[in-house]
Amino acid sequence: MKANIDKQVEELVSKMMKETIIEKPSNNFTAHIMEQVADIKLSKAYVYKPLISKWVWFILFAAVSSLVIYLAFNNGQPSSEWLYKLNIDFSPKVNFMKGLSSFHYSKTTVYACVLLTVMLFIQIPILKHHMDKRLEA
Repeated sequence: MKANIDKQVEELVSKMMKETIIEKPSNNFTAHIMEQVADIKLSKAYVYKPLISKWVWFILFAAVSSLVIYLAFNNGQPSSEWLYKLNIDFSPKVNFMKGLSSFHYSKTTVYACVLLTVMLFIQIPILKHHMDKRLEA
């Protein structure tokens, strides 16, 4: 039964294909379509808005830079003096500064972190410029 239905469908398709005329577009079909595409204005839904604003990037850059400079001038040893000046009272069970004072950063590690940070902040504008040029084209 299925073979009979397949045969009838095949005959119907071949009959329809014989009756249809092959249509050809006009000579300037592509140019006409491209003109219409160029005339379409971009809607406001496609306006690029970054996920992270410039202010957030600036604050993040300032925080990371100040942390790197602070650690560089204190030989990688954080001090807890500023906590006492702010009158922040930690319970004796939780002593973060005692735990942090046991970490000793070598000069190589500090140099690597500084270099990584500098290279990251150099690459971000370069990659953004590259992606903007790709989106324009």
